[in-house]
Amino acid sequence: MKKILMAKKFFILELFIMLLLTTFVLYTPKAVDSKVETKFSAVRAQAHIKEISKEPHSYYDQVELANVRSYIIDILNTNLGASNVSEVRYEKEFVKQELNELVPYDIVNVLGKLPGKSDKGILLVAHYDSRDHVGRYGELGRSYGAMDDGYGVSSMLELSYILKDLNPENSIYFLFTDAEEVGLYGSKLAATDNTLMDNVRFVINLESRGRYGPSYMFETSKNNHKVIDLYKKAKLPVTYSMATAVYSVMPNFTDFSPFIDQGLPGINFATLAGLDNYHSPLDSYENINISSIQHMGVQVEPVVREFISNSKYVEDNYFVSNSDQVFFTIFAGVLISYSNTVAIILLIVAIIFTILLFTVLALDKGFSINIVKSTLPKGLLLSLVLIISGYIFSNIIAFIGKVPFNITYTRVLSSLSDIPSLIFLAVIVLIYTVYISKSKLNDILTIGVTLNLLLTLITTIFLPGASFLFLTATMFGIIGISMDKISNKITKKAILLFSILFQLLIIIPLLYSFYHALTIGGIMVLVILIVINGLVTIPLILKNLNLGGENERK
Repeated sequence: MKKILMAKKFFILELFIMLLLTTFVLYTPKAVDSKVETKFSAVRAQAHIKEISKEPHSYYDQVELANVRSYIIDILNTNLGASNVSEVRYEKEFVKQELNELVPYDIVNVLGKLPGKSDKGILLVAHYDSRDHVGRYGELGRSYGAMDDGYGVSSMLELSYILKDLNPENSIYFLFTDAEEVGLYGSKLAATDNTLMDNVRFVINLESRGRYGPSYMFETSKNNHKVIDLYKKAKLPVTYSMATAVYSVMPNFTDFSPFIDQGLPGINFATLAGLDNYHSPLDSYENINISSIQHMGVQVEPVVREFISNSKYVEDNYFVSNSDQVFFTIFAGVLISYSNTVAIILLIVAIIFTILLFTVLALDKGFSINIVKSTLPKGLLLSLVLIISGYIFSNIIAFIGKVPFNITYTRVLSSLSDIPSLIFLAVIVLIYTVYISKSKLNDILTIGVTLNLLLTLITTIFLPGASFLFLTATMFGIIGISMDKISNKITKKAILLFSILFQLLIIIPLLYSFYHALTIGGIMVLVILIVINGLVTIPLILKNLNLGGENERK
């Protein structure tokens, strides 16, 4: 008995270490010192934010907006030379004619260029206007624009500084857009400007909705196979094709949208965590997070350097592809990716292994009638109760916060939502774990494998970017059941530990990311993900806890 208790204590310690490791997936780096001239420095970048965020500078604050524009032009003149910097003005009448939109003021973009041997090149985009009026769902308006989009603007100014002395193969275009907050007008006009677009072969948009945390690469152009190959050059990449797949079917837009609508390839970045500051007076210099800015820079800089160093990237149709990639971050700096073709092959492999496993179980009489009579009905009922409770919880928090409820955007102060949400989700996991612990673990794993395989099939066909989450759960569920055939406890323990770690490295950062992306309104979605993934991950954990015990569940 003492040996069993010690084994369980060691596993609890191992589980704690694994949970700790999941926090490094979303690691953001320390800011590089301003004395380092050749690397992106968030210390230098923050000096730009201090200047541009002195006053709210929305499209309707024309004097303050002009001051920010003048500052950007002065910095670009110093870094790139005045002959490579221009103010691109679209008069109100032209906007009406081009976009069929009535606007009170001219739209004025700023464009800088670092000339390469070829005029064709990469376009970096960030908007320099801040939020003005009181917005939707509890937004306060009157933002100082330190994060949205000071993070993007300062990062581009810093990139113009560290790259200014290069003589690249391909050109870099720095586009600072006007009136993003009121209708994406600056980017819409630039995207239809043939003088610029004839030379652009790739687009990177830099945004910020949150204050802290990683800068996610959360959106790509369609058929992104070669786009992701280029993004792999990024340092400390943080991205999930599940997020890009979901974002692609949601009614959200950034300055990136007009360019990909024109068929340009590219990637879109944004910080998400810290919604308290978004579109409010709290979006100010005092509240910026320098590590998040550094993370944006260390991802974008290597991609830009790679692009401008090789003429192949500006060849006609270089980025043309007929497929997307499935990709996800598994640890700090570790990006796993594979093609849709490989995703289909992996699906077929998962189906074959599932059929083989279930055949063996049937021959060994490893299936229990309780799966259909008891375990599945009770599990479905409990899952439904947990999911509904997630919906109710979000509505209660929205009611307390006095904001309208929306599944994808319920703006509530983090002090009111973060800790209660963490406690609520922990209780959900605990309740689910208690239910699973009272069932035969292989019965639960059988249900988990079946459900996740079905979801893998559906997503591989209709939403491939989301398939990895269910595919990995399917494969590790199969492994979990198969462990009963292995007699060597050390081997069994090692395989189970690896399976648990891999699952936790995916699901926990993904839950964290979706929480900040969907806000408190999306708690129900998080519960659904916990329920689906928990059918595999929780039994794997319980199997490990029972290793060496006299009552190990079969």
